[in-house]
Amino acid sequence: MAYLEINGRKITSDAQLRWALTHSVEKRTEDILRKAAGPGVRMKKTRKGYTFEGSPEQIERMKKRLR
Repeated sequence: MAYLEINGRKITSDAQLRWALTHSVEKRTEDILRKAAGPGVRMKKTRKGYTFEGSPEQIERMKKRLR
């Protein structure tokens, strides 16, 4: 039986592959947003996406980092 390995996990079905890729992209996106937010900006994950709380200057700096 052939299998694929992603991040140390054996993938043997298309559902597992879909989950692994989705999970990887979500984690990478969250890491990028956390890094861009920087210190003093509070990040919350909601079911509609992410919300950020901080001073207007901090939010502007974060927006510049994401460009």
